[in-house]
Amino acid sequence: MSVAVAVLSSTVDVALGIYAAAKALNLDFIPVVTEQYDLIIPEIYYESENIRILLETINSPEFKKRVESLGGYSTKKTGKVII
Repeated sequence: MSVAVAVLSSTVDVALGIYAAAKALNLDFIPVVTEQYDLIIPEIYYESENIRILLETINSPEFKKRVESLGGYSTKKTGKVII
């Protein structure tokens, strides 16, 4: 968000940042790259209650809807388990 604030306050003319921050401050945004992140869970923890809750949460329609509403994020592969 600090990058977007710097643009908004004219401290800088342009900067690399995320769409959600630009959207929140009503700034123009030009996408440059798409990044994908993976969550790696050690096998010994995979069956734990905490991981079950995490996976249940990130697979829920409510969670995906909230993430998508931020703008600039895709939940297309969210929750996909790769073994």
